[in-house]
Order: sequence, then C-alpha cells, then structure tokens
Amino acid sequence: MDSDDEAPAARTVNVSSSPEEQSEEILELANGCLCCSIKDSGVAAIEKLMQRKGAFDHILLETTGIADPGPIASIFWHNEEFASGLGRDIVLDGVICVVDAFFGKQQMEEDYSEDHIGESLKQIAGSDVILLNKADLVLPDVLAEVEFLIQQINPTAPIYHTIRGNVDLDRIMGIGAFTAPPPLTPTPRPASHPHVHTHDHDHEPRHYELRGISSLQVPCPVLSPARFEALDAWIRAVLWENSIPDSPTGAGASELLVLRCKGLITVEDGTQYVLQGVRSMYDMAKIERGGEGDIGVPQIGKIVLIGKNLDETVRRSLENVIRPASDS
Repeated sequence: MDSDDEAPAARTVNVSSSPEEQSEEILELANGCLCCSIKDSGVAAIEKLMQRKGAFDHILLETTGIADPGPIASIFWHNEEFASGLGRDIVLDGVICVVDAFFGKQQMEEDYSEDHIGESLKQIAGSDVILLNKADLVLPDVLAEVEFLIQQINPTAPIYHTIRGNVDLDRIMGIGAFTAPPPLTPTPRPASHPHVHTHDHDHEPRHYELRGISSLQVPCPVLSPARFEALDAWIRAVLWENSIPDSPTGAGASELLVLRCKGLITVEDGTQYVLQGVRSMYDMAKIERGGEGDIGVPQIGKIVLIGKNLDETVRRSLENVIRPASDS
C-alpha cells in the first residue's frame, strides 16, 4: 500500500494460470483506513470481483500493521445486510495474527490508547490463530517469554512458531474458528516463563491481565434449560450493556468490555451449543449430532471471555449463573 502522493488503495488481485484471465481491482480509501471503509466500498469491491470472476476458494483480507480486527470481523459474521448478499457465498473462517518475536514483548508492554487497550492487544485478543514470527532471531527463553505473554491475553488461540512467515496453510485456512468450540484442555504453556501476577492462586490459573486486557476461563457444567436461559441473559447483559446482571445499576458499565467470547455448552437433554462472540454480537449455535463440531457429550464445557476488567466479580457472577441448583 503506497501513500506518497496518491490516495491510499487496497488492491485485490485474482491470479489464474492464464495471464489473459488475470484481473485487478483498485479500491481507493479516502482516509487510508480499511477498517472505516470496508463496511461499504470494501464489501462492494469484493462483491464486484465475485460477480466478474465467480466464487473464490479463500479470501484473505490483510490489514496494515497493527489493527483491531473486531470491526472488520463483525461485518462478515452475523451481519444481516451482508448475509442477504455476499454472506450467502462467504463465511468468516477465522482471524489470524502475526506477532514479531523480536519486538512483540516491547510492543505489548508499551502499547496504550485512550481506552487503555492498545491496538496490538486488541489484535491478539480477537485472533483465532497466532503466528509467532522471526522465531529464529531470538533466544529460546525470549521466545518462551513472548509466547507466555500472548497466552495471558488469549489462552485459547494456538500459537505457531514461524520463520519468514512460513506456515502450513492447513493451520490458517479452513480452520472453522467461528463454528468450532474452544479447546477443553488447557493450552500447553512454555516450560519456563517469568513470574506474572495473577488473581487466581490455584494450580490452573483462569484469569490473567496485561495492560488492561484480561482473559477469563470458566468450566461450564451440564445446564438445565432454566440455567441455559439464565446464561443467555447474562451474556446479553455483559456484551450489550457492559455490565453484569447482578451488579448495582450502572456499576462498571464504563469499565467492563468483552472483545471476544467462546464457549461449549451442554444442556441436560444432550444438546450442545457453540458460543461465539465478537464485541456486542454473539451466537449460540446448536451442534448437529454427527456433524462438524460434534465431540460427543462432555460432562463439563467451557466459557472463555477476553476483554477489559474481567475480574473476580465477573467470574463469580458467571459461576453463580451456571452453578447447578443443588449447589446454590
């Protein structure tokens, strides 16, 4: 993307085996920001390409440098206007983030914005797969430290070490991140890591915080229909009103913010649901028996929240909602 004397542009190129069948589209971005332009002209450009050349196997949308993927992801996922058009042919597969192993630690620790959540932290928090690049340029203990910091922010995204960005495409394409449940087993952590303060002191910490970003993992037992409805109401309050239902009116409304949520929920009749959410949009999709994502009927599921100020009060509130009636 060049920005010398001309307006910034996003270029989409369709490369085929025949030179005469190659096509190229130039999209001018008035303010140089794809995040602000993609909602209208960006989607229109993709639609124009598809009308001209037909469907694609994959579409990779690359943001420039450090960018918050939330606003872009929300356009291609559960957007009614998009669903009536391109959404019939395009589904959001996942969000990929590349972290520089050499400068990543410094960037994460120094990143800051008016809402106290830097763009690099939002990018990591909203990602489904993370590539820790330039792994060959740092010592093993430095690599482990950067990986540990990433896992503090996003404990569910797999992290792959890469050199010059080389990675097996199966790890970043066709991953179905917005239809698959989060892993039920903890993500393996580096053998050695620096001491980082956590708000939990058990053998498997579930809450971490770095520069305002925190992640919360809560085991979810099999729910009764009433508890399932209560959980749905709790999620709506947290995502839509930025508050927890059992808190005083307005308490924490300006502080609590969920950037990404995932979960696997099982109801007493054996029905399973995958929870997926980006900012204020979420969905609890039923898993069809024998279909993609069906992993049997586990006794315990999981709910993962990534965002700002997900403290012990939020965790206790969630646990109270999903706790079996016999334990109340």
